[in-house]
Amino acid sequence: MAEAAQGRVQAAVESAVQGLERDRIRGMQGAMFRCSARCCEDTAASMQEVQRCIERCHAPLARAQAIVTAELEQFQ
Repeated sequence: MAEAAQGRVQAAVESAVQGLERDRIRGMQGAMFRCSARCCEDTAASMQEVQRCIERCHAPLARAQAIVTAELEQFQ
C-alpha cells in the first residue's frame, strides 16, 4: 500500500515537472536563445561584451532551473 502511494506521488511529481518544463521552461529557453542570437549579431561588440550579453540572457533561465532543482531536493 505504501509503495502504491509512493508511486502515485512520484508520478504526480514527474507530471508536474514535465508540465512546468513544457509550459514555462521551454519558453524561457526560446527567449534565451533569441536573446543570445541578438548578442551575436552585434558586430560592434567585443568578444567579452558578447559573452557578457549571452550570460545576461542565460541568467533568468539559470535562476528558474536552480529554483526548480532546490524545490525538488527539498521535497525529497
